[in-house]
Amino acid sequence: MPARTPAVPARALADRLMSWRRRKAGPSRRRVPRWVVPLTGVVLAASLLSRSYGTEVKALSFNPADPAVTRAEPLIIGANVHFGLRRVLGFTSDEVGLDGLAALGAESFRDFLPWPSFVPDAGGQRLVYSQRLMRFMGRTKLLPVLNLGQPNGNVPGGVPPVSDEGLTTFAAYLREAVRLTEAHRPIYEIWNEWNLHSGSGPVLPRLNGEGDESDPRAAVHYTRVAQVAVRTIREVSPHARIVVGAVGDDAGWGWTKSIVSRGALKGADGLSVHVYNHCLNARDRTARELIRRVESLQSELKLASGGVETPIYITEFGWPVFPQRCTLDETQAAHNVAQFILLAAPVPWIKGIWVHSLKDVGNNPDDIEDHFGLFRFDNSPKPAVCFFREAAKIVHAARSIEVVEPFEGAFVARVRGQNGRQRVVLWTSNRFVEARYRLEKGQGRGRLMCGGAIELASEKEAALTSQPLIIDFDGDDVVKIEISI
Repeated sequence: MPARTPAVPARALADRLMSWRRRKAGPSRRRVPRWVVPLTGVVLAASLLSRSYGTEVKALSFNPADPAVTRAEPLIIGANVHFGLRRVLGFTSDEVGLDGLAALGAESFRDFLPWPSFVPDAGGQRLVYSQRLMRFMGRTKLLPVLNLGQPNGNVPGGVPPVSDEGLTTFAAYLREAVRLTEAHRPIYEIWNEWNLHSGSGPVLPRLNGEGDESDPRAAVHYTRVAQVAVRTIREVSPHARIVVGAVGDDAGWGWTKSIVSRGALKGADGLSVHVYNHCLNARDRTARELIRRVESLQSELKLASGGVETPIYITEFGWPVFPQRCTLDETQAAHNVAQFILLAAPVPWIKGIWVHSLKDVGNNPDDIEDHFGLFRFDNSPKPAVCFFREAAKIVHAARSIEVVEPFEGAFVARVRGQNGRQRVVLWTSNRFVEARYRLEKGQGRGRLMCGGAIELASEKEAALTSQPLIIDFDGDDVVKIEISI
C-alpha cells in the first residue's frame, strides 16, 4: 500500500466504502428499478460520511409541486371472495363479504363464475349454481372481477376446452355468463392459472417455459382459449373490460411471454398475473420482491413490443399466516400488505391489485391454502385488515404519489393529497433492513400506521421499521429528510 494517498471528495470516499461493504456482504441479486429512482421534485443529495464511521447518509428534498409522472386513472384496490364456487369456504352470507370489504375500504372484489355452474340448455347454457354470487353482486356497487373458466367434465371436450367441440360449448357458456352479469359492468378474466393446472387429474410438475404442445397447459392451448373468449365476450358486450392470463407461478415469465407473443392479448384490455413469495428465503418474502418481479415482466414485454407498456392487473397477491412452513407472522404479513399497496400506487401500468383472500377459507392447520385471509375463518380481523385499510385510504385520497428507495429495502413515499397537503410515508422491507431517518427540526407531525402519534426524530436519528411511519406536512413545505444505513 502506498505511504500516502491523495485526498478524495466525500462522495468518492462513500462510494469506495459502500463498494467494500458490498464485497464483504457478497454480490447482490437485486437492483433498484427505474420507477423508484428519484422523480421530478425529489433531489437525492450526494452520499456523505457523517456522524459515525461506516454510516452512509442520503438527503432527500421534496419540492411542493406534483411529480411529472402521475397515474391516468386511480389504482383499483380489492380482495378475493368466494361466493361463486359450490364450496362455501366460510362465505356463509352476503354480510361476510359486504362487511369485510367495507372494513377494508376496498373498491372491488374478485370471484369465480365457473363453467361447471352452467348446464347445456336448448343450444345454449343455463346457470344452475353460483346463485350466492349473483345475489351478492346485486347487493353491492363495488367493481366485480369475474374469473370465467374452470374445467367442465359435464360436457364433451371440457377438460380442458382445447378441441373445436370443447371451445364451441365454452363459448356458449361465456355468452350466457356475460348476458347475466354485464349490467354490473365487471372486469372479465379468462380462466385461472391455466399454466399450473388446466384440467382434472393429478397435479403435474411445473411447466418450464411455454410448455410442449402435448401438454394441455402449454401456452399455445391457452392462447386459443383466450382468443375465443375475447371474441365471444365482445360479441355480447363490446365495451366490456377483459383481461387474460390469470398466470400462476411462472419462473422467468416464459409461459406468460409466450401467450403474449402468440396473440392472447389481442382485443383484450390487459394481462392478469398472480404473485407470491412466501416460500422464498425469509429475507425475500417482501412486497418489494413481488413488485420487482412484475416490473421485470413489464420490461421484457416492452422490449418485445417496441416500448409499448402492457396494462397489468395483479389479481392475486398475499402472504399466509400459517403455523408451519412458508409463512410470515401476522405482524409482518400485515406490514407487507400495506407496503404492496403503497408500492403499486405510483406505477401507472399496474391497473389494479386484489389481495388473496378477504378471509381464511378454512382452519386446517395442515393446509396452507386455508390461511391467506385478512380475516380469520371465524371472521375476526387479523392485523392486516387495519394496514390494508390505512394504506388504501392514503392511496384513495392522493392526487399524486412518488416513491424513492434511497437504500436497498428502505423507502420514502411522498403523497400529495387532493386538499394540497403533503404526507410522507417511511418504511423498511422487513427486520433484515436496518435504516434510520432524521427530519429538519420542527417539520411534520408523525404517527405509526395503525398506531399512535410519535415524537419525530430531528435532533438525532431514529430507527425505521417495516411498520410504515406517516408524517404530515403543510402543502407549501419543502420536505427534507435524511435516511441513513
